[in-house]
Order: sequence, then C-alpha cells, then structure tokens
Amino acid sequence: LLAGETLPEILNEYTLLTGRSALPTKQSLGYCASTMYYAELEKNCDEEIYKVIDKHEKEGILIDNFWLASGYSSGEKDNLRYVFNWNHKRFPDPEKFFENMNARGINVIPNLKPGILKHHPYIDLFEKNDVFIKTPDGKAPYYGRWWGGEGRFFDFTGPNGRNTWKQLLEENILKKGTKTVWNDNCEMDGVEDRDAQCDFEGKKGTMAELKILHSNLMAYTAKQALADVYPGERPYIINRAGYAGIQRYAQTWCGDNYTSWKSLKYNIPIITGMGLSGQPNEGADIGGFAGPAPTEELFVRWVQNGIFQARFSIHSASNDNTVTEPWMFRESADTIRDAILLRYRFTPYLYSAEYEASQTGAPIMRALVYDFQNDPKAWEESFEFLFGRDILVANVLEEGAKTRKVYLPAGCTWYDMNDNLRAYKGGQTIEVPVTLASIPMFLRGSAVVVTTEDVKHILKDTMRQIDLLVAAETDTSFVLYDDDGHTEDYKNGVYAKTTITVKAGDRTDIRFATEGSYESPVERMTLKLVSKKKGALWASVDGQQLPQYIVRDGWEAAESGWYYNLPDRTIWVKFAKPAKKDFTVTVSTEKFDLIGMAED
Repeated sequence: LLAGETLPEILNEYTLLTGRSALPTKQSLGYCASTMYYAELEKNCDEEIYKVIDKHEKEGILIDNFWLASGYSSGEKDNLRYVFNWNHKRFPDPEKFFENMNARGINVIPNLKPGILKHHPYIDLFEKNDVFIKTPDGKAPYYGRWWGGEGRFFDFTGPNGRNTWKQLLEENILKKGTKTVWNDNCEMDGVEDRDAQCDFEGKKGTMAELKILHSNLMAYTAKQALADVYPGERPYIINRAGYAGIQRYAQTWCGDNYTSWKSLKYNIPIITGMGLSGQPNEGADIGGFAGPAPTEELFVRWVQNGIFQARFSIHSASNDNTVTEPWMFRESADTIRDAILLRYRFTPYLYSAEYEASQTGAPIMRALVYDFQNDPKAWEESFEFLFGRDILVANVLEEGAKTRKVYLPAGCTWYDMNDNLRAYKGGQTIEVPVTLASIPMFLRGSAVVVTTEDVKHILKDTMRQIDLLVAAETDTSFVLYDDDGHTEDYKNGVYAKTTITVKAGDRTDIRFATEGSYESPVERMTLKLVSKKKGALWASVDGQQLPQYIVRDGWEAAESGWYYNLPDRTIWVKFAKPAKKDFTVTVSTEKFDLIGMAED
C-alpha cells in the first residue's frame, strides 16, 4: 500500500521502492531503423545494411540506431536461430561491420534470445555448465516450444546460467563492437509447465513462482557484461518483457503489434499505462510488426505518433514480403522526414524528461490524469497524452480524418502550436482541422519547452544553440538537464542541471541557475515568450538591455536583440549565452504611453 494525495506522489514512492528509471544514453533517443528482412538475405547482409544507411542519408532522414534482427545468428546450413552464433555468409566480418557502422554514428543493436535448439554450436558448453531450466523433478532439462523446433531455456535465476550467458555475451557480441543489448522473447513462454524447476540461487523454485524474474535477471546480466567490456560507459539495454523494477535496467516495448489502425490507437494507453506503472521508457513498433504493410496514411500517422515515444523504432516482419521504411511512399516522404526531424528538435526537452524520470519516476508520455487528476474528464481520456509536462499531443488516429476533437484539461490556458499559438480555455473539447501533415500539439499555459535546430547524429554533432518557448500564465519552472550522454560521469557531478524559474507578471523574469561541472557546448540562446495582449517595452539579459528590432529581418541578422512577432504574438529574444552559471532574462510588458495621451 502506497500513500499519497497525487499520482506523481504515488509513482515517486513506487519507483523509490522498485527502482528509479535508468538514465538512458542520448543516442537511444534517436531514430532506430529495423526490419527482420535486413538480416535474412542469403549472403552479404552487411553490404545491404550499408546501402540502407546510405539511403537514409540521401533522403535526409536522421538516424542513430539500427536493430539487427536475429537472422545474423542463424545456422549457415539450416537457417535456425542460435544465440551468440554469427552467420558468416550473411556477415563475413562482424568486427568490421560494427566498426563501419560506429564510424558512421550508427549504434547497432543485435537481437538475443534465451531459447536453445538441440544442434546449437555451444550445446556441449551449456550442458557441461548446467544452464537450463529443468523438469519438475529437477532431473533433466525442460524442453518446450521454440523458434525452429523443440528447445531448452537458460535459467537466469542461478549463477550457472547467468555466468555462461554473460561470458558468451561479452565474447561473441559486445567485444565485436556494440554497446547495446536487445533481449527478445524473454517472457519464457516456451516453458509451459508451471512446475518446471528453476535454480533460484540453489534454493529451487517453480516457474509459477519465478517466471517473472527471468526477464529482469536477463537484463541485469547484460548490465554486468556491459560494465565488464565498457567500464564507465552507460548501459543501454532493451527488453521485450519485464516485471516491477525493469526500469532500473532496460527500455521496453509493446511487443509484436499488428499493422492496423486499432494497434496505432491502443498502443497509446499501453505506453501511458506503462508510464503509470513505473516504466517511462516504452515504445511500439512503428508501422506494425506483424501483418501486411501499412497503408500510406496509416504509416504517416504511426510515425507522427512514434516521435513522442521514448523508444522510436520502425520495425517489421510483414507477412506480405514487404519492408517498412521511411521512404516507402514517395508522396509522403517529406512528411515522414519532417516528423522525424521534429523528434530530433525535441532532444533537449526529451532528455530533460528522461532525467526527471530517473529522479521521480515521472512518465515521458503521460496520461492526462497524471497531471490533471482533479479533472473528471481527464480520467476518461485514453488517446491523448502529455509529452513531458508541458505539451499536450492529440495525434490523428482515425482513417480519413479531416478534423480532430481534442479535450483540453481544466485549470489552465492551452495554446495551439499549429495555429499561431491560438489560446483556448481549459476544460472544453475543441475540434481542429487536420491534414496528413498535422501533428496536433498544445502548449500548457505555464510552460518551458526547450528545443534545438543543431542535432543530427546525437553523439557526433554538438548542440551549440537552444531555443526556448515560454508561456507564463503563472509562475513556473523547468529543469534543463545535459551531460555527455554516454558515460556514467554524471554520477560524479559531471552534468549541467539548469533550473529555469519563470516569475510571471508585467515584468517576466526568466532565471537560469546551473549546477554541475559539465561544460555545456551551448553558445547561443533564443527565447520566445507568449504575450497575447501586447508587445514588449524592453528586454534585458542580466540587466543589460537588448536592442529592439521593428523589422524581423533586422532581428534575424543581429547577434542579439528582441522583436515582437505579431502572427503568434510572441516576444522573441536572442543573445549569446552568458559565461556565468546564473543569469536572468527579463522581458517587460509594462504599460507604456508612446504619445502621452493614455487615460489614467
């Protein structure tokens, strides 16, 4: 029983008990390409994958990760899956493959499965080390259904299974050149006898008692292996399954979803539900994993939804011999590219949300009720969500839609981010027009959203400018978090944690206070303050007033200054980031009488 007055309090207590979310690598937030077919060619799959990366670059589609499906591990004669094996017809030189992909900024993520077929090349080692789950009497390995036939299953509840798995994971996968582990099929559903025996650290137990432990222990073993091979690096692990506490180790996803409009829609409450269950790092296979290829409209809508998921991957094994790829429909390729680019622009906001999740358990994709539990209608809304704290997203989820009804929670103003920040009072349902390119988003009345135009490959390119969108209906604050994105140095204070405090009023003060020893690469900042009633009188940075520009072209050409943008009625401020860790930007909208004829 967990006590608290609010859902955030309850989730904070729950993740304090079961473990805080692991702070992910920055690269894990980038787009991940995949399909089972890329690793299923008769030979030279590596060359085909290079061409796929070439195609992303040619199309201008940003990419950071590549999921390597289990075909790489198949036998060269029988095409059956053998975990830790390499098919050298398909991948003649695995080390060179990883080297080439890493040089291009692409993190390759190989698939691993815990079931073992009888002709596995390491079967003698497995039997010698006694690694398998056993029959109920404990006298023989348990056999169950597996990919390609009858199989046995690693027992992660005992040191024999974990140590053998760890040894081969290090030697045959990680030391080849990858820093990421993808644990698939880790539900152990092939062990159907609930009385099958597990080691349980020598104490023995049944699958009925211990099944849920295996997926978490598989991730735990991967974390140990990564620490051995790459000391000081942050682990990046992906699990298809997990129980309470899996957030300590791994990102998860919604499993093998089916290509349909229903899947697109209902993956949302799955992800927001996982967020309310302590796992903020969740996603779905974009476009659908099983079934036929998505239609053009469905695919666009799925990508537009996927860019808000912590795990953002197009992954498929379509049953009509097709491959789901960003450019598969030429007419909508630009729309897909723009959506993926938007994901990358949100990187500083998303990474800061990940930091918050690691500290409090707060979800990334939030059910509306998480922040608005006193609004009865928020309890009933399953298909809208908050992206972080300050952006409400109402993706288009219906085929052929020309409009989208959106419920805006009570208690604040909401600004339509696709309609010049048009203001709406909360507590009402509105209907907005949509096109195929529409991603309906609404800014909370008191908000700070930090984006950037500088991110491409997340770990290769440096973010030198950030852009803030600020709404100050009331006082508010936001923690902007940054570090090197891949090491564990942040645990020793090597981070930049900037608390942005907004004091609302005719003089809006936006104070930046940074702690930590990480040297941020950010050199320049822009700030857009929502000001629907009037423009600014002046703007300053730490008391130094900035020049005003009446014409937008002058503001854009200047190094610093401010400008009032009438279409969306925002005050634009730009300046070089001060060297000091603490500084304040002030924007005055105080009353001003230009010609001296105002009434008292």
